[in-house]
Amino acid sequence: MTDDYETSLFEKGKAKTRERRTQTVSTKITQEEECELQRVSSAEGKKMGEWVREVLLRAARPNVPAISHEPVVLTEVVGIQLFLMNVLSPLTRGERLSPEQYQNIIKGVQAHKGRTTQELLAKRLNTEKE
Repeated sequence: MTDDYETSLFEKGKAKTRERRTQTVSTKITQEEECELQRVSSAEGKKMGEWVREVLLRAARPNVPAISHEPVVLTEVVGIQLFLMNVLSPLTRGERLSPEQYQNIIKGVQAHKGRTTQELLAKRLNTEKE
């Protein structure tokens, strides 16, 4: 299969290969159920087999927050949020940004988005436990 060694995991900016998937789990479903699963998986932009795998593992790991499955995407979303806050704040006060200020904002976001993401996750996990 083509996805046995897919490089979809990232560790400190480096791609690494995931463990080879060798086991199969199967079940019987109706044609209507198959259509329903296909519709949902397609809506999420995933192949049905990969989508089913994620759903099964999420159900088997109820104590693992779903957000931890997508650390790279979350980090980039936090980066966009930081960027917008830092650029829009002076603009809303009528100030102009120089090219140097703009570049400093970009460098600052790149440098801090990972740590900020970890802090936000830790805060969220602590509030969910309470």
